[in-house]
Amino acid sequence: MSPCRDVDSLTSLCLHNIADNMESVWMKDYTDKYMEDYRFMYIEGPFNQIAGPLVQQLIRILGDSRKLSKAGLQLLLQPHLTELSLRPCAGLINNAMAQLVTVRCKFLTSLDLHSCTRIPSASLVSMVERLPRLQKLCLSDTQSDSLVLATIGTSCPRLRELDVSRCKKISASSVLSLAYNVKSGQFCCQALRVLLLQGVRPQGDQWVYALCFLLLALPGLEQLANPSLADAMRLLYLRDLSPSGFPPENFPSLAEVARTRSGRMSKCNEGVRIEDTRTATQDAPLRLKKLEDLGEEDVSILGSLCRGLEEVAISLRNPPESSWSLMQWPNLTLLNLHCPDHPLRSLEDILPSIYPVGHSLRHLSLQNLLWRQEETLPTLLAWCPNLKSFQSHFTVLCHTVSHNALEMPPWLGNPLPLPHLHTFSLLLEGDDPIPNIFKHKLGGFLVSLLKGCPKLESLSLCGVPTLLDTVFETVYGSTQPEPLQKLREVSLCNSNVTQWGASLILRAKNDLKTLDLSHCKDVMCRDFQKLQERTRKDKRNVSITWQ
Repeated sequence: MSPCRDVDSLTSLCLHNIADNMESVWMKDYTDKYMEDYRFMYIEGPFNQIAGPLVQQLIRILGDSRKLSKAGLQLLLQPHLTELSLRPCAGLINNAMAQLVTVRCKFLTSLDLHSCTRIPSASLVSMVERLPRLQKLCLSDTQSDSLVLATIGTSCPRLRELDVSRCKKISASSVLSLAYNVKSGQFCCQALRVLLLQGVRPQGDQWVYALCFLLLALPGLEQLANPSLADAMRLLYLRDLSPSGFPPENFPSLAEVARTRSGRMSKCNEGVRIEDTRTATQDAPLRLKKLEDLGEEDVSILGSLCRGLEEVAISLRNPPESSWSLMQWPNLTLLNLHCPDHPLRSLEDILPSIYPVGHSLRHLSLQNLLWRQEETLPTLLAWCPNLKSFQSHFTVLCHTVSHNALEMPPWLGNPLPLPHLHTFSLLLEGDDPIPNIFKHKLGGFLVSLLKGCPKLESLSLCGVPTLLDTVFETVYGSTQPEPLQKLREVSLCNSNVTQWGASLILRAKNDLKTLDLSHCKDVMCRDFQKLQERTRKDKRNVSITWQ
């Protein structure tokens, strides 16, 4: 049996010890002597000798445990910090504390001010101006406005990631200031790769036009998160670059921005500048690598705008008028297909669309779909040998004729090779009785799967009607090397399993930390107690959930 791995690292123990004694030991002298005069560059003491990541970890520990005070935070703001997240203590951050950050931490490359709502806009401007090395900045749910965005554009040339989600003062017109300086007439923030604009107030078509402007003016964008993104891409696809009433005064038109972008791309490719705005977006394709909540009807037409896509979430509604394929995205590594409401589409419907990118996929999520034929899921996973995680939620809708027990084909038990898979989740629902042949073939599939996943760490089988005792008996009874040695988390919630099947997992050689048997109707209270007794006997620290 593998040794217990629950012992905290020495570093973690030391940090928690400091956190426990912060008020009584580390802050006492500072609070008595220096609390009212904190505008010095740094404080000589233990914290300027600790590596920056450890100081940040200590801030998180204190913030999460509600042990961090203003004095403690002042003590921890050290000049050698390059990354600082004030998210765990957002309630402590006011105008004075924001100024202290700019005085003490001049070399920050990453700053997270999520939910620091007490910092006024003017102070945010001052902070941004004094931190020109920033590469990552989170201002979500703050008082950021157009002036803050304009300052970011002119003062943070190295910025690669910006989050201004849920900022109530940001409008469609204000985001233009991020990418274009009206005073100098120059495009700015050209290093930006990720821009998050979730939860901002929609303003009709103006947001769509503003997103078009950003897509054209920021040529390096790899992710632009906003519900209107698909509409903006559709306008670019249709080359509708002359909307009425846009842009605001002193900003270049979409057509002018498109010509500038095309000219830059042409120079990079040693080509000739193209002045026709109708072809500008074709000659300078978008570099987006991630799209969220893309409509199924837009897959084919929008795919031509960003051939380098790596992550996409596609919403499946009514069957599209024409078929679609993911072939245009050969670099796709993450795919999420889901029905947002009731399950209307089946796994069998979308199977041909996934086949072209099966080998490139690393993460696959199929949510709220129908599952009609038992062989479909094994076929799909066989197409995706490089998967690292698979998550699924199916409503079983199977009309297979039931078979007698003697007619059930034997489980071959051949491993389904998924050598990189570390997470597998299968959630099954359905009101109709599931035929025995479906249950039997599902069990055989699970045996093959578990035999072929040597790196599996997290296993979730919820609502599975197959008797899992037999599955685990077959898997652990094989003559091959001990299976599932990396297993850490197992959930069998509402599945067909007994105390015997659960005990097989507990007795196996693995790194198990949690076992969820919630709503397993064949696991009784006495069974739960036996399982707990086994963990105590084997001196294993496994958390078992049952109800």
